[in-house]
Amino acid sequence: MLMIYPNQNSMKKLRSKVVAALKREFTYECTISSRMNQVILKVRNIDLEQELGRLLQQIQQIIEKHYPQREEHILLVIRAMDGSNENTFKIWKSV
Repeated sequence: MLMIYPNQNSMKKLRSKVVAALKREFTYECTISSRMNQVILKVRNIDLEQELGRLLQQIQQIIEKHYPQREEHILLVIRAMDGSNENTFKIWKSV
């Protein structure tokens, strides 16, 4: 039996909107998708350890620009395309 909680649909809508905004504006070469309450970015052709700070800053700026008032946290998974590195972050909901 599938249980849907009241804010589960709004979380899914927000994730879909965030994915669309990132696909339009994110400047790093990557694939962007949403799965299991997470926004997943698979980044290629960069040293993820070196670029992680700038990459995360750009993601936060895009999300804050388009969705400054959020009722849900956004969970991000940033992976190197070759699978050599993976980082998970939470962008907190608005206060």
